[in-house]
Amino acid sequence: MQTDIESGSYKPMVGLGLSPHRESDGSKPTPLANGTVVVPVNALNIIWGNDQRFWKLIRLSEEDRKSTGFTEGMQLVQVNWIEVTGKLPKSTFRGASACQFEIYYIVKFQSDAFGWHSIPIKFKVKDNGSETVKKVMFEPYRDKNQAWQEIPGGVFKISSDWNGVVEFGMLEVESNWWKGGIVLGGVKIKPKAG
Repeated sequence: MQTDIESGSYKPMVGLGLSPHRESDGSKPTPLANGTVVVPVNALNIIWGNDQRFWKLIRLSEEDRKSTGFTEGMQLVQVNWIEVTGKLPKSTFRGASACQFEIYYIVKFQSDAFGWHSIPIKFKVKDNGSETVKKVMFEPYRDKNQAWQEIPGGVFKISSDWNGVVEFGMLEVESNWWKGGIVLGGVKIKPKAG
């Protein structure tokens, strides 16, 4: 994996009056033939995502690209406030045969991952004003380091009118516990059976 610094494309954000928080660059999600929608990291909002002390945008290896379907990822160096959010219009799912979808965060724990044993990560899904929260301990996932994993982050439904948006997020903002050593490849939203 090559960081932006190593490739020469790094542009410091902090200290130039720019936000240390990374906002979606407007990248479009990609609908696949099987009804899955692929959301790259550039389409997500990441608190502290523009500060290389905390997160680094990296290019994924060819092997990782084949495993995940993503070309870039965000490497979490260390942070005690994790907040990754996204938002999609429901019209993105027009044409899918399913009416219920599940959100998966595509994550790889590095061998030196730390801080994931102390407190659960919250996954939020907000669907037309209704919000659900799911808590997941990451420690069992950390035990499978260096392998890409799909961590379930919640479910939402789509009615036949395709109106509205779905918002989703992965958060841990209540503790002062430092955590790091993961790579976020992106998000996949898959049709859910039943």
